[in-house]
Amino acid sequence: MRSRSLAALTVLLLVVVAAPRSAGPRFHPSDPMRVDDDRMVDVTSQPEEIELSDLYDRFGHIAHVLGDPPFPAFLEAANVNTLDEVPDSSWFTNRHGRTRMSLEALRRGPDVSGPPETDGPWTVFRGKSQGITPGFSIEDARGGRYVIKFDPVDVPELATAAEVIGTKLFHALGYHVPQNYLVRVDPSRFAIRPGTMVENSAGVRVPLTARRLAWMLRAVPRDADGRVRVLASRYIDGVPLGPFRYYGTRADDANDVIPHEHRRELRGLRLFAAWTNHDDTRAQNTQASWVDADGRHYVRHWLIDFGSTFGSGSVDMQLANLAFHYWLSPREVTRNLLGLGLHVPEYRRVTWPPFPAYQAVGRWEADAFDPAAWRNDYPNPAFVRMTARDAFWAAKILMRFTEEELHAIVETGRYTRPEDAEYFLRVLVARQRKAGAFGLSALNPLDEFQIADGALVFANLAEHHGFSAAGATRYRVTWSLYDNATGSVRRPLGETVTLDTTRAPLPRLEPGSDGQVFLLAEIRSLNADRPAWQQRISIFLRPRSGGWEIVGVQRDAPAAYVDMS
Repeated sequence: MRSRSLAALTVLLLVVVAAPRSAGPRFHPSDPMRVDDDRMVDVTSQPEEIELSDLYDRFGHIAHVLGDPPFPAFLEAANVNTLDEVPDSSWFTNRHGRTRMSLEALRRGPDVSGPPETDGPWTVFRGKSQGITPGFSIEDARGGRYVIKFDPVDVPELATAAEVIGTKLFHALGYHVPQNYLVRVDPSRFAIRPGTMVENSAGVRVPLTARRLAWMLRAVPRDADGRVRVLASRYIDGVPLGPFRYYGTRADDANDVIPHEHRRELRGLRLFAAWTNHDDTRAQNTQASWVDADGRHYVRHWLIDFGSTFGSGSVDMQLANLAFHYWLSPREVTRNLLGLGLHVPEYRRVTWPPFPAYQAVGRWEADAFDPAAWRNDYPNPAFVRMTARDAFWAAKILMRFTEEELHAIVETGRYTRPEDAEYFLRVLVARQRKAGAFGLSALNPLDEFQIADGALVFANLAEHHGFSAAGATRYRVTWSLYDNATGSVRRPLGETVTLDTTRAPLPRLEPGSDGQVFLLAEIRSLNADRPAWQQRISIFLRPRSGGWEIVGVQRDAPAAYVDMS
């Protein structure tokens, strides 16, 4: 009851803060908020572990769009700060999108503990199954615990490379992900803890014996010296609580007050997932954990399992139809029925990389890729609510990666053939361009605002990244005095001006002594080929130490979700 009461109080406070501020200041001294302290309440009682049925998860989302308010009622993301950015939280940490990471840091990703110790035994204490590809949980000689995964028996390097590359990329984007290591190990290192069970081919749990283990590993590809290539995924920090859902909140986490479908880092994940073809972005591939940090307890949220990304389907090459429609698409079923078998799905028209030349890369291409039409496994409640502002946020982060930086990440997949890595990178860059153009072109594409040499300086991201001809845009700028105490414009400062450069001189005005009179710049971008760029961006400047600082950015945008019909 205590957690529910605290959560209700916090929601009430958020509603009050988010309400129109005619009776109080729009911006507070703490703005812009860089860190969302969603560890404010010490969650001293361990939350319950969620067990989620895969079939229920799949069919529940196919049947109707989950979340509140009822879809398609329109709401922008609820967890952005006054700069229209996502603060750091238990869900997301700004990394490459805010401060450029070094090549070494990009290659390292989340890996800080190191791979399993290979000089001692790997003690198997939990078995996954005897299905298409085996998997185990092991403990190394130092006590480190890892989930061990193998490549599909007929496609060496496919899943392990995809998982490592995907992990590094999503870490750099800002998500909490496991430490994943590529290791080559002699199967004789595996030892079995007494009492360890595994499911047989009939789904019955049976004791894992040395003979059964050898049979499970019989078809795993081996090096010339008998070693096998494995992905060792270190257990995440904290006590596992099961998956988090892409909608609603947890009743037993007093800090979880924003419905997940209204979190921008989950809405914008749709564009990141489209870029990387991470079709398996379902609740089942997430994890929440109860963490003890410096004596305080909170729930941290993770993305896990990147084996079904790029051209990999984890247990085989990615299925050709995935990413073109949901795994169960009523529209596609209807088309097939009405077409009397003559309807040709779009994915059958795609030119896939030649097999077996690029089998380690799988079904991975860019020519047919359309970020607006891309689909994950099912209608994700956060994905279908992605707005143009959410997409813009995601696009500007993914476009921060240079080809050199992406190459450094792709190298961590350790493809044996250089041509596999080269092809992978070529497709990754081509899809990056498409995803970036999609996200940056639907709104006024100005960003990177700063005060320099007596002017408001900004960048046209669409022109900067080559999606529109450089120098073809002019900028209409209106300056006003803004009363922060009442949330209203006091009066314009001079005439509206049209500029040929991304530098707008500040008005000749000394900051007021009361600290409540702000400057407001309203900018529209004028480009004959881009009418959507005329949407207004409002930049709020606060007086500080005899000068001005940017405290707010507000983007006008269509009041509609990005179409996923």
